[in-house]
Amino acid sequence: MGSFVIITEEPYEPGWLSRTLFGATPRPRPPRPEETLDLAATADKIVHAFVEHGYLHEPLAPPIHSPQETHATQTLFANTGDQRVWADPNLQWLHWAFEPRCLRRDIDGLLQPVTNEDIWPDGELPESLDPHEMVAPTLDIHLFSQPIELIERTYDAKVGHPWAMIEFHYGDFFHEGRPRRWSEEQPLAVDLATLFGCRVEARLLT
Repeated sequence: MGSFVIITEEPYEPGWLSRTLFGATPRPRPPRPEETLDLAATADKIVHAFVEHGYLHEPLAPPIHSPQETHATQTLFANTGDQRVWADPNLQWLHWAFEPRCLRRDIDGLLQPVTNEDIWPDGELPESLDPHEMVAPTLDIHLFSQPIELIERTYDAKVGHPWAMIEFHYGDFFHEGRPRRWSEEQPLAVDLATLFGCRVEARLLT
């Protein structure tokens, strides 16, 4: 299991070496644009950016909030009896989830998709299946009213403090060697950075 996430992130302070050698002062986080506190409107702009760049089929109906945890948000849930529930009632969370088939084949310009053709041995793909239909990743758009602590659970390590996160979840088709083609110079990254008012960075969560 694993996810590739694009997050809003600016380091709270420079690296250890810079602090030690130069006594650098902490770098302030850019102020969050006030309009992004409208979580639904911001999520809609993210979807529009993915559609405009040819990575996502235009939704036929407006998405609705999904209360389901994902690989990237699992540490924000707690066990209550036999149920998993959102742990912080004071933290607003909007989660729009898109199945792999919602992604366009051109997504391979952004990251590596997994298709039916990839998971069936040569010559065994049933005729009823489209060899080019995507089975991974899912696309999950998360927006929060405040920055969260993004934890890589495998190492119990904090890897970011985003208030927006775009997650590509590979599920059982995840492996660390799967190529990622994301870069901060891509047009989509530039558009997202403009929307968020800060850099967008990528993280791999195993």
